Amino acid sequence: MEFAVLGPLHVSADAQPLPLGGGKQRTLLAELICHAGRAVSRSILIEALWGQTPPRTAADNLRLYVHQLRRTLGGDRITRTSAGYGLSIRPEELDADRFETLAEQGRAALAAGDHERAAALLRRSLELWRGPAYAELNLTAGLRDHAHRLEEVRLTALENRIEADLARGMHAALIAELSGLVAEHPLRDRPRTQLMLALARSGRQAEALATYQDARRLFAAELGLDPGAELRHLHQAILTGTLPVDTSTTPSGDISPAQLPTGISDFTGREDQLAQLTGLLGKEPPPGPGPVRVCVITGMGGVGKTTLAVHAAHRIARHYPDGQLHANLHGAEACPSDPTQVLAAFLTALGTPRSTLPETTEERAAFFRSRLAERRMLIVLDNAASEEQVRPLLPGTSGCAVIITSRIRLTGLSGAPLIELSVLPPKQAVQLLSRIAGAGRVAAEAKAAAEIVRLSDCIPLAVRVAGARLAARPHWPLTHLARQLTDERRRLDRFTTGDLAVRASLALSYVGLDHETCRAFRLLGSLDVPDFAGWVAGALLDLPVAAGEELVEALVDAQLVLISGTDPAGQPRYRFHDLVRLYARERSELEDEPEIVAAALGRAFGAWLALAEHATQKVPGTSSAIIHGTAPRWSSPDETPWEGLAEQDPMAWFDTERPALVASIRQACSLGLAEVAWDMACCVERYFDVCGQFDDWRALHEGVLDACRRAGNRLGEAMILRGLMHATTWMETGGEAMAAQFDGAEQLIAMFSELGERRGLSDAYVLRAWGEAARGDMTQGLRSGRIALSLAEGSGHLGGEARAHVCMAVAYGTRQIRMAIVHLLRGLELAEKLGNPRFEATALQFLGLAHAHAREFEAGLQYLSRALAIYRQFRDPLLEAMGLVALAKLYAVHHDPRARAAAEAAEALSRSHHLAHHTADALWVLGEVDLAEGRISEAVTHLEESVRLWRTRGWQEFLAGALASLADAYTAAGDLAAAAQACREAGALAGIHTDQMRQPTQSR
Repeated sequence: MEFAVLGPLHVSADAQPLPLGGGKQRTLLAELICHAGRAVSRSILIEALWGQTPPRTAADNLRLYVHQLRRTLGGDRITRTSAGYGLSIRPEELDADRFETLAEQGRAALAAGDHERAAALLRRSLELWRGPAYAELNLTAGLRDHAHRLEEVRLTALENRIEADLARGMHAALIAELSGLVAEHPLRDRPRTQLMLALARSGRQAEALATYQDARRLFAAELGLDPGAELRHLHQAILTGTLPVDTSTTPSGDISPAQLPTGISDFTGREDQLAQLTGLLGKEPPPGPGPVRVCVITGMGGVGKTTLAVHAAHRIARHYPDGQLHANLHGAEACPSDPTQVLAAFLTALGTPRSTLPETTEERAAFFRSRLAERRMLIVLDNAASEEQVRPLLPGTSGCAVIITSRIRLTGLSGAPLIELSVLPPKQAVQLLSRIAGAGRVAAEAKAAAEIVRLSDCIPLAVRVAGARLAARPHWPLTHLARQLTDERRRLDRFTTGDLAVRASLALSYVGLDHETCRAFRLLGSLDVPDFAGWVAGALLDLPVAAGEELVEALVDAQLVLISGTDPAGQPRYRFHDLVRLYARERSELEDEPEIVAAALGRAFGAWLALAEHATQKVPGTSSAIIHGTAPRWSSPDETPWEGLAEQDPMAWFDTERPALVASIRQACSLGLAEVAWDMACCVERYFDVCGQFDDWRALHEGVLDACRRAGNRLGEAMILRGLMHATTWMETGGEAMAAQFDGAEQLIAMFSELGERRGLSDAYVLRAWGEAARGDMTQGLRSGRIALSLAEGSGHLGGEARAHVCMAVAYGTRQIRMAIVHLLRGLELAEKLGNPRFEATALQFLGLAHAHAREFEAGLQYLSRALAIYRQFRDPLLEAMGLVALAKLYAVHHDPRARAAAEAAEALSRSHHLAHHTADALWVLGEVDLAEGRISEAVTHLEESVRLWRTRGWQEFLAGALASLADAYTAAGDLAAAAQACREAGALAGIHTDQMRQPTQSR
C-alpha cells in the first residue's frame, strides 16, 4: 500500500487508487498519516474535524469515519487503544518518509564528496513531489506545521541537488532553474549564491555581480541587513578574479588514489580471517594473465566486516603501488549506490575528466577495466547489495585485488572465497572492551566486564558502543552499565552513542526485507525459544511449511537469523542473537496488533503440541493413560505431511526439540494459555521419564500447575499433578515420598471423579495402591488395585490394566509371593499386547525379584537379564538402576560374588540421578554383602545411610528390613544397645518378627 501526501492526498493498493470519501474523512486520514505509528487522542481528532465547536454527535461521527477508513484500508491498519486511534504505516509506504530518507542520504553523499550519488539521490527525492504537501485539504494546525516543515526540507534538498550539479560542472545548465528559484524565494541566501557561482563559472561575471547588487538592495529594503557572509565573499572573489578554479572538468592525468578509510587502533581478534585475507591477496600476483582476485566478507550488521576489510587493506596496501580505491555501496540501505555513479567516481579518481566519461554502465565498466589493465590496485567495495551491483566494478586482470563486504553472501561471484564473520569469542570481546574503556577498569571489574560482553551478544558494534559509553563516563563503575543492560526493554537504547547504534545497524537489514519476511522476523522474535526449526515460521504466519522455511532462509541470507545446527534428520535449526530478538520484538510492538501476535503464538504452540502428541505416542512410557485437552492443533494449510522426525525417531525429536518445547510451555503459562501448556507438558512426560530427567520434569510441571490453578483448569491441574507424582516418586524429596504419594492419589481420585475421567481415575487408584503397599497395608492396596483394574477394563485402558496387575503384585509382596507372580505374569502379557517394551521390562524386573525371593535363581536371572537388556536399549537410568538393584538382590540371595559389583553400579547410577529410593535399596544390599564378607564397619556405614534414606521414602516394609539388617551390623560391631533399638523399631514397623523382614539378601 502507498500513502502520498506530497501533493493531493492519495492512497493506493497494488497500484490501484482507493476511494477516500469526503473532506472530513480525508482530513481524518491526513491527521492519522501525519502521526503514523502514534496514537492520536479522540479529542484532537474531533477538534481537527469540527474545530472548537463540535456537534454533540462528534464522537459517534468520528467512530463512523474510522469504520469507513478501516473498510477502505483493511482492518489491521487502524488500531484503537486507550490513548486514541493510530495508523500503522511502514516507512517505505509513505512518500514523505521516502522523500526524507533519500534527501538525507543525498545530503550525506554530498558531504562525503560523492557528487554523482548525491545528485541522483536528491533528484529521486524531489521527483516524489506532486504539488504542495496536503494540497486540496482544509489544513489543521498540525497538518499546516507538517506541511511547512516538509516544504523547508524540500527547498534544502533542491539546494543540495543544485550544489551537487554545480560540483559536477553543470553551471550553464543550472542558470535558468536558479533564476526561477531566486525569483520565487528572493530572501534565501543559498540559491542566490549558487546563481552567482553558476553565472561566474559560465563566463557571465557581469550578471553575477548584478545579481549581488540586486540582493544588496532587496535585503536592505526588506530586512535592513547586508547580504550574508557567503554572498559577500563570493562577490569579492568575482571582483578580484580569485574565484577558485573549477576542477570538475579539468584533466589531471594518471594519478594513484589512496582512498582507504582510516584504520582503527583498537582492532581486536579475527586472526584467522586476517590471515586468510592476507594469504590470498597480500602477495605478488601470478605471472601472466589471470582472473582478478576477489574475497567476500559476509556477516550480520555490526559484526565488523568493514573493520576487518579496512584493516586487511591497510596491511596489504604496499603490494598495490598504483593505489587503492574505496566505495561504500550502501547495499543495506533503501537506495543502494548505482554502479554507473561509482564507476564515474573511480574513473575520475584515476584522472579521467568527467566530460569524457562514457554514458552507459557497460561502457564505463569496460573503460574502467581498460584503465586498470596494466595497474596493480587494491579495491575495497564496502556494503555491497548484490552480485549485479558488484560485477561492473571488478577489474579484469590478476594484477588487481578486490575486498567486498556484504550482509548477503554473494555466492554468485564465481571463484570468490567467502569469509563468514560471526560474533567475537567472549575473551576477545572483553579484550575489545578493555582497549576502548581502559584496561585497568576492565581488569578491576572482570565479572562485570564479562556480563557486559554477554549482554552485548559479543557483537563487535555492541561491545564498541558499550566501551565508548564507559570511556565517556569515567566515573561509572562497570557494574552500573551491566545493571542497565539487564533491562531488556531498554537494552537497545543503551547500545547507542554518537553515530554508533546497534538498532540503526539492524534496521538497515530489516528495511531491505519484503513484507512477508518482515512479518516472519517480528513473529519469530516474539517466541522465547532458544532455537527453532523452519516449520515454526509457517505456523506463526499460517503458511505452508515449505513457505515458512523459505522465509527463515531469507532471514538467514539477511544475517538476521543464524543457523545453529541440524537435527538428526539433517534439517537445519535456527536461532537469534539476543539483541536481534529484542529488535524483532521492538518492531513487533510498533507494527503488530497484540491480537495478531497472540494468534500467531497460539498457532506455534499448537504446532509444537501436534508434533509432541505424535511423538509421545511412540515413546514407551509408564502406561499411564494419554489424555489430551481441547487446545487447537496447527497443521500446514497445504496438508502436506510435516511430522518428519517426530514420527520417524520420537526420542531424537524430543532430544532436539526439548529446549524449545520447555520454553514454549513456560511462555504459554506466562500468557495465560494454560490449556495448551498442560497438554504440551504432559506430552513431554514420557521423554523425561525415559531419560531420567526428573528435576527438569518437576520444575516444569510446578510452573504449569500454578498456571492451571490460576486459570481454574481442573483437567490440566489433575493431569499435571499426576505427572508430578510420577516425577517425584523415586526422587530425593526431603519428606516421606510414599506418604505424599498416598495423599496425592486421594486428591487425584477426587479430581478425576469430579471430571468423569475414568482412565485418569484408574491411574489414580494405581497410585493409591502403591502408597498403601508402602505403608504395609496389603488389604487396602489390593482393594485399590482391583478398583483400578475394573476402571481400566471398563474404559479400554489396556495400560491401566497392566499397571493394576503389577501394583497388586507389589501389594501381595513377599507375603504371598505366588499370588504376586500370577499378577505379574498377567501384567507382562498385557504389556506385550500393548506393545510397550519399557513397561514389559518393569514386569520382567518384578518377576525376577519375585523368583529371587522364592529362591528360584535361574528363573529370576532370566527375567532380570531380559529386563536389563530393554532398559539399556532405552537409555533409561531410572529403570536401569531398578534392574541393577534387583539383580544385586538376586545375586546376594544366592551368595553370588557378583552381588557387590551390581549393587555398587546401582548405587552410582542412582546417586548420579538423585534417585533416593534406589540409592537406599542399593546401600541395603551392599550392607548385607559387607556383613556376609565380615566388613563390619562398611556394613554399618552403608546400612545407616540406607535407613536414613528409607525414612524419607515412607516405605515401611523396606525401612523395617533395613533396620533389621542394621541391627545385625550393630551386633557384629559390638554395639548391643544400638542393635536392640534398631531391632525394636523394625519390629514395631513390621508388626511381625524381624527375621521375616530381611528381604533383599543372603541369610547368614
